[in-house]
Amino acid sequence: MADLISNASPRFRARITGIVYLLYFLTAVSADVFIGPSRLVFFDAVNLVAEAFYIFVSTFLPRSLGVLMALAGLGWLVFLTPLAVPLSTYLKILGFLAEASLMLWLVVKGVNEQRWNERVTAGQASAA
Repeated sequence: MADLISNASPRFRARITGIVYLLYFLTAVSADVFIGPSRLVFFDAVNLVAEAFYIFVSTFLPRSLGVLMALAGLGWLVFLTPLAVPLSTYLKILGFLAEASLMLWLVVKGVNEQRWNERVTAGQASAA
């Protein structure tokens, strides 16, 4: 099984990642609906900001996705303030749009395969 994954194209791996991310997102949304809002909002926000940073500095995905994820992460931090009540709906919409756009991008487009291969080649040359 590991051979199949390691031999797969970067675009295929990105699409699988998008599907897994979609399943994770649906699980988180259903937990929020059926169990209640998470008490670990701070860690969710830090996670989104970290993802946004890596998306923004990588050349495999559009930087606009990174900016959108950063805004969503900062929006989750607002949930720790008294502003959470009046802005709740807008922040949830922003978070949904950011994460849904990342999932759809990964599933539909994948990563920029040319840049991926350039990075792999450069990494192999520097390791040699």
